Amino acid sequence: MSRPTGSKSGESGVLKSSRIPSGKKGSGYRQAIQKLQRSEELLKVSERKYRSLVESIPDIIFALDMDGSITYIGPRWKKILGHDESEVLGKYFIDFSSPNEHAFLIQVFKEVRNEKKSVENIHWQYLRKDGQIRYFSGSAAPILNEQGKVVGAMGIARDITEHKKLEEQLLQAQKMESIGNLAGGIAHDFNNLLGGILGYASFAKKKMKVGDPLFHSLACIERSAGQAAELTKQLLGFARRGKYQVKPINCNVLIQDLIQFLKRTIDKRIILDVELDPHLDLIEGDETQLQQSLINICLNARDAMPSGGTLKIVTGNQTLSKGIAFKQRGWKEGDFVKITLSDTGGGMNQEIQSQIFEPFFTTKEPGRGTGLGLSMVYGIIQNHGGYIDLKSEPGQGASFELFLPAVPEVIIEEFSPLPPEPFNTKGSETILIVDDEEVIRQLGADILEDEGYRIILASRGEEAIQIYQDHRDDIALVVLDWVMPGLGGKETFFKLRDINPKIKVLLSSGYSTNKEVGEILKEGVEGFVQKPYRDEELIKKVREILDA
Repeated sequence: MSRPTGSKSGESGVLKSSRIPSGKKGSGYRQAIQKLQRSEELLKVSERKYRSLVESIPDIIFALDMDGSITYIGPRWKKILGHDESEVLGKYFIDFSSPNEHAFLIQVFKEVRNEKKSVENIHWQYLRKDGQIRYFSGSAAPILNEQGKVVGAMGIARDITEHKKLEEQLLQAQKMESIGNLAGGIAHDFNNLLGGILGYASFAKKKMKVGDPLFHSLACIERSAGQAAELTKQLLGFARRGKYQVKPINCNVLIQDLIQFLKRTIDKRIILDVELDPHLDLIEGDETQLQQSLINICLNARDAMPSGGTLKIVTGNQTLSKGIAFKQRGWKEGDFVKITLSDTGGGMNQEIQSQIFEPFFTTKEPGRGTGLGLSMVYGIIQNHGGYIDLKSEPGQGASFELFLPAVPEVIIEEFSPLPPEPFNTKGSETILIVDDEEVIRQLGADILEDEGYRIILASRGEEAIQIYQDHRDDIALVVLDWVMPGLGGKETFFKLRDINPKIKVLLSSGYSTNKEVGEILKEGVEGFVQKPYRDEELIKKVREILDA
């Protein structure tokens, strides 16, 4: 039906209308329309459901056309990589990846497109809008039309950057542990070799007058061997072979002593900026080792600022929670004392940072450093149950953060040690020396026999036990090596103690006093002397134990 119609302009037109026929035919039309409406509604529900599903996925979803141009990105793209949709759509898909991975990604795309093949477990890097590199793991699959023809590709990318960092930190920790074990073993063996050199040099020098032609030569040998011994001590520090004298420490006091040292040793153009927390918790550790760690970091900062700058030292209490930042490093939660040492030097790139704590790694010119300073810091802090974190960027200086476990407040008694009283080093007692190194055994015998002692030698723990069983009433002291083949020092000590619970033992080792040695000292070992030792060190220890 139609009828003429007018308008404001005076023009006429025709208005057409249609209606659904009545009867069976009309009923069919209505059912078709209702079915179509239900289908449209279901389609909208399905679309909302799948859109909600896509938006809830924590991964980046994207689609490409046959040329590799991006036609769709999920909402996670902007959240993770920072680009707006308008900055991404229509761009070639490799434009957002690292240049060194372009060839690999193009090959993957061609494989998906040309071979109609899905590819899984792909690893690559994307660049954030701010230039930061993010690591991804994902998969890609072809998009097919109704005829089964490939019309594009889709991909899913999961951000694994934090997992990658954790993995790298774990590998680094394992590498440092392996290097530490190697360094500790080398230092131990080197100390045994130095023991004969240093010990016999000091022993022979003692028998000469100052004006003797050989006195100066022996003094030079003794001095050089002593310097080598200090080097091995640094290696042992990195290898985390233990703390020496553990006691409660206020780190503010350490810092104050450090400042006095720095004022005498660093360039006047370097400004010291110090902020000490007056309510700082106490820690428990070896004061000498920790002081050396702080000095090493400060000297490293000094060398990074040859034209001057600022060295800032800050202390404070820090509670490490289960937060992601700390948990990812494998750190334990708890209360810590935090010491931050920052400089305004040239900073470090990632490559240098990954090696900075390794023994013998140095960026200094040959002859300017051993490369052991920061590796020693790493070992000492780890050995105190703490953590060390380095933050640095090229041109932005460096910041070392030390975290040391806090301990409950205790009363620290201040005392002035009395001057040592002179005592007679001579003796006539019988001493059993147990060491698998022949040079060390003979050195101990020569030094102590020269003071009047009677000496019995044993090269192994089993031999020492048999000798002690036969001569227990004669032997006044056992000088016992810690690391030996067969029965080690620990096992030998317990078997000797079974024979005589009151036995006197002086422990000797190329290692410093580690946890195991500390425990056995509590079990009744009378003392410890570290190799290499000078003759007077051994004589003094022996006499002190015998007179106790």
